[in-house]
Amino acid sequence: MRYQLLLIVVIFLTACNSKVKQANKRGLEYMKQNLYEQAITEFDNALSINNTWFPVYYNRAISYANSGRNKEALRDLNYVLANYPDNADAYFNRGIVYENLGSFPNAIKDYTETLQLRPDFILAYHYRGIARFRMLDLDGALEDYNQALELGKNVLMDAATAKEYGLNSSALYFNRGAVLQKKGNLQGAIQDYTQAINIDPASAQSYFNRAIARLSLSGLEEAKADLEIASRLGFTQANDVLQKYFDNH
Repeated sequence: MRYQLLLIVVIFLTACNSKVKQANKRGLEYMKQNLYEQAITEFDNALSINNTWFPVYYNRAISYANSGRNKEALRDLNYVLANYPDNADAYFNRGIVYENLGSFPNAIKDYTETLQLRPDFILAYHYRGIARFRMLDLDGALEDYNQALELGKNVLMDAATAKEYGLNSSALYFNRGAVLQKKGNLQGAIQDYTQAINIDPASAQSYFNRAIARLSLSGLEEAKADLEIASRLGFTQANDVLQKYFDNH
């Protein structure tokens, strides 16, 4: 599973039995400890008492997905959205489930629905960009990465929130660099890989990709330095490229 779903506490305006609430609360506590199977058991118990309380379906969906049980997660999120079709978080998490299942067109639809409901949802732009990249829609992916980074400039946030959005990790810059590299904008790609490395100096693949871009621009010494760092960081493909291009240097 490529993503863990976000644990988003949603409040639905429906009444429920106190035993259901208690079981739901216990399930949430297990989720916070990443004990998803125990959480699912508690949510099952809650639904055996009241099978119409939507927060339990939502929370169980998150637990299912984070346990790799994406089909069960999809079933629960479908149920939630059938009853609460304006819930942006549910669309977003269902988009992640579809992406985990390899259904990228459906993921894109759900991320788009998320953004119609919440146009400032930075992570939805980022993830839609990844899905578009998988569909070889390079222009669409680039547009989404640009939008995510632009929105990030205008948001005051602490480090933890920035990490949640992917803005203080190497992910957004690395992904945009990969798009630019495929589109032939090697200088732009190198700039983004450099930014990714500045944020995360242990990003071996950023060094490797930057090396390949530099090789294409005949920056041999810089490329060699990047490949050597990538190799030291455990990126084995770097050794193959070093042998191919630099054995006699």
